[in-house]
Amino acid sequence: MHRKSLIAIAVGSILGATLPAAYAIDQQTQTPAAPSQNSQQQPATAATGAASVRGDAAQDQRAGVRDQREIKADQKDIAQDRKDIRSDKQDIRTDNKYLQADRWDIQRDQKGIQTDRKDIQADHGDIAKDRTDIRADQRDLSRDYAQQRKGVNEQADITRDKADIAADRKDIQADRTDIQTDRNQMTRYQANIRAEQQNIATNQRETRADQRDLRTDRQDLRADRSDLRNDQNARRNDLQEQQLSRNAGQPLGGKSTDGAKPGITTAKPEITSATIANNTAENTQKARAEQNVQKSWWHFW
Repeated sequence: MHRKSLIAIAVGSILGATLPAAYAIDQQTQTPAAPSQNSQQQPATAATGAASVRGDAAQDQRAGVRDQREIKADQKDIAQDRKDIRSDKQDIRTDNKYLQADRWDIQRDQKGIQTDRKDIQADHGDIAKDRTDIRADQRDLSRDYAQQRKGVNEQADITRDKADIAADRKDIQADRTDIQTDRNQMTRYQANIRAEQQNIATNQRETRADQRDLRTDRQDLRADRSDLRNDQNARRNDLQEQQLSRNAGQPLGGKSTDGAKPGITTAKPEITSATIANNTAENTQKARAEQNVQKSWWHFW
């Protein structure tokens, strides 16, 4: 019985020494399977992240080119709006000058009409006076003829009366000519006034149209300036996104390896040969410690 007990203790010591080593070897052979799966997933993740970074960078670059085109178009629109505003202001100044000139012409024509009316009235007065003179000369002439028939020499008076009558008739004809001239001038003045009033109405319509164009151009200018500010803000945002996209592929220590943000670990740590060797060394030390304990038990028995 004592020998059987010693044999059982010896077998237990052998098993205690060999089983931990076998378990460690089994763990070493099974452990690398997990790293192989992670090692397959990690390159795929890195490739996907790099492709995503490249895609974002290309998209941001296209957006930047588009923003630059829109900024140039806005600047061109602003320059055209300013040119239109200057043209509208010049048109308004020209229309105002035409309005002022037409008003002056109307005033001048109205004064001319008033002058012609006064002249016509004066000519009518002259005609009436000439007619009165003619009647008086005719009476004198009749009296002179009567005296001459009585034997009185009235030839000089008769000649003078005839000359006065001819002069009065000539004055009447001149006054009638002046009246017709004044009437023609009045007709022309009235036609000029009507034409100038039409010009004033046209210029006023053009002025209102130019003022509307001016308001529209100013609104367009404000809208184009707002578009320019928005495009410039969009351009700055695109540049910031491009910078962030470039930084997203940079780890803390250097070059880009995947699409993860710097300083953030996305994959589990890989099991290397050094890790396996350390585990093996630890298991060996444990086995030796157990053997020493068992030897002490053997010597005890």
